[in-house]
Amino acid sequence: MTTIPVADARSHLSKLIDEATARRISALRSPQRTAAAVLLSADDFDTLQDTIAVLSDPTLLSAHREGQDAIKAGDYLDADQLAHAMREAGRLPQ
Repeated sequence: MTTIPVADARSHLSKLIDEATARRISALRSPQRTAAAVLLSADDFDTLQDTIAVLSDPTLLSAHREGQDAIKAGDYLDADQLAHAMREAGRLPQ
């Protein structure tokens, strides 16, 4: 195992954080150019986890596709229409 001086490691990590901030994702690579680790924002990680959850669940994936098809067909309400419908149904105060 190769050891890296602490100052060099801090400098490298600082550079990676700056890159990740600019690009939002950064990969740490070994000399063989294979990814050893990936640094990404917490929001991007959460989004990735949510995407994996939807793609891994046939029921959620089906519901997502049905929603996309409904939007393409124009079968949706905008925010004002939804608020009006909810008020009419007694789900929001008048």
